Amino acid sequence: MKQTYSVNGIMCNGCVSHVKEQIEKHPDVNLVDVSSVNLMNILRKPKKAVISMNQHVSIAELQKFLDKDSEYAGRYTISQV
Repeated sequence: MKQTYSVNGIMCNGCVSHVKEQIEKHPDVNLVDVSSVNLMNILRKPKKAVISMNQHVSIAELQKFLDKDSEYAGRYTISQV
């Protein structure tokens, strides 16, 4: 199943990579596609994330995986579109 979410806090393509890597660590997540940052969308916030998963994963659970890296804890927030 695929779900689309909004992710706040993404400012660069390094952020895109970090969000993707953290969420893909969840055992029920197969693939994460986060919209990249470029000159056309850098001011558009939040960024879109399409997440393919084996079964539904709650927003709270996804947020927990985003916050697992203590250096970035609280920097990104995920919500329903």
